[in-house]
Amino acid sequence: MTIIDTIFPEGSASAVLLPWLPLILKGFGLNLLISILSMAIGMLAGTLLGAAQMANVAIIRLPARILTLFFRNSPWLVIMFYVMFLLPFEIKIAGTWFSFPDWVKAVVALAIPVSGYTSEIVRGGLKSIPTTQWEAAAALAFGSVRTTLTIILPQAIRQMVPPTMNLYCSVVMATSLANVVGVQEVMTITQTILTTETRPGLILPAYGITLVLFFAFVFPISLFSRRLERTWQFGTR
Repeated sequence: MTIIDTIFPEGSASAVLLPWLPLILKGFGLNLLISILSMAIGMLAGTLLGAAQMANVAIIRLPARILTLFFRNSPWLVIMFYVMFLLPFEIKIAGTWFSFPDWVKAVVALAIPVSGYTSEIVRGGLKSIPTTQWEAAAALAFGSVRTTLTIILPQAIRQMVPPTMNLYCSVVMATSLANVVGVQEVMTITQTILTTETRPGLILPAYGITLVLFFAFVFPISLFSRRLERTWQFGTR
């Protein structure tokens, strides 16, 4: 009897699920890809929205504020459904048709609420800087854009990084919502395995593997975010 046979007895849940593990990990890899891309797109859009919320011109500030509130307070799953049904299956660009896979739609769907939360993080970070910084820059004839990019933003980043990391943790966990619209991520694959094996005793172990994967990835990030926040707060005292 080998060590593997000892650890995974024939017929046990672990022995049945072990051959499926590479497929489960592949599905979790898609979850991570969706989370990274949605964060990148959402942070870019959210940064622009956050900066627009700080504008002195009402025609720019008010729409940005409305979009931020709407994106932050809309259910992520509902947004997912809307994006899945509204975006086409294919897009024609320069006479060539390009497919629009479901996982790309999931990226777009998750990027929408991410942009709303990022907008508020950026606005909060910028407002945390004392107004004397703005006044000093104005006295030196700095424009608002130059002041923001060269003086305010470098200081505000310390306030923005910890909540942004926490937001990413939430996005990683939210990628499991893509399961309900057919994206072949880890939850969909887990359900497929359970359907194929047709053994009720596998339900808890199978979902337990998924739970461990999410926890093992998210918890260290959350822990590092808290430590970083405490360190920077102590450093600014």
